[in-house]
Amino acid sequence: MIVVPNIAFHGSQVAASDALPPVRIARALVELGARELALQDLDGVVAGDVLPEWLPSLVAVVGVPVRFDGRVHDGARIERLAKAQLGTVVVDQSAVFDPIILRWALDLHGSAICVELLVDGEYVFDPPPAAFGRELVDVLERLHMGGARRVLYRDVTGQALPLQRLLELGDRAPGVRFSYHGSSVRTVTDIAELALVGAGLEAVLVDARLVLDGGFDLAAAHRAAVPNAGA
Repeated sequence: MIVVPNIAFHGSQVAASDALPPVRIARALVELGARELALQDLDGVVAGDVLPEWLPSLVAVVGVPVRFDGRVHDGARIERLAKAQLGTVVVDQSAVFDPIILRWALDLHGSAICVELLVDGEYVFDPPPAAFGRELVDVLERLHMGGARRVLYRDVTGQALPLQRLLELGDRAPGVRFSYHGSSVRTVTDIAELALVGAGLEAVLVDARLVLDGGFDLAAAHRAAVPNAGA
């Protein structure tokens, strides 16, 4: 399991020059020991009509794999992001309910594709009306049958670590690797607990601000992510 600082930003502000692109933040995190970075465009404009020059530049200069997550939900955006040479492209939850989008993404990016699931307890959060009330395990099995092998489990409640649920989902969809993102992950102890899930959990995303503000020891988290690494 790897611990990945998650840089959440508003792409509309970057596009309007009200904020700098997160290149400096990414470099600072790598200097603090980040082995991979996640970019989360909260309003989904970065992968819009024109891919900004800073994105492939960031990928080229930071020296670690970069995953991009920014409302990637149509063929044009999926194809456009291929130019950035990203380590991981997160396709948003709409791909779960659109097999054509999922197939396009997998054909173009292969194992770099990770599909987002918005999780609210035992259910997916905010599905299309036709899929309202679908249980999480059923949705995951549908993804598995569609060829997805990497899933971003985005916990919208974030009140407690879903250790048992992650273990159960791994049993129901063998071969699927999960990344976990939830506001409940704030300490190195949380990382150590999630590491108990085992090989099915490939990454845990943590708030980059916690790392930059000194509230989260990234080196200690890396050790906690690998049980017995410090023994």
